[in-house]
Amino acid sequence: MATLRFAVPDVAAQRAFWDKVASWLGWTPARSPDGTAAYAGAGLGLVFTPGAPAAASAPAPVTLTLEAPSPAAVIRLKDLLQAQHPRSIVSGPGEGLKFQDPAGLMWEYASPPV
Repeated sequence: MATLRFAVPDVAAQRAFWDKVASWLGWTPARSPDGTAAYAGAGLGLVFTPGAPAAASAPAPVTLTLEAPSPAAVIRLKDLLQAQHPRSIVSGPGEGLKFQDPAGLMWEYASPPV
């Protein structure tokens, strides 16, 4: 399993956001040291640790893409984000749903090309 680690300015805000998003993706919270938040699913681990400065107003330089099992899954995640975290949605679903988490990290949820 690959693990991506991100230093973020507010781990509690990340946890509040990703606890919901991870469950919608079928992921589970993973054990992690106090003051961090971790999730695992689909062969990937995400770990958020304290330490990054607050995000600037500029867009994130990188977009991380998570593969959705189907176009319907992309629409479902968009609907859930719209209901719970409407300001996180950047675009989508079109080619894929793009959203930004509280730390300013940019994510895309897209089904594989046919």
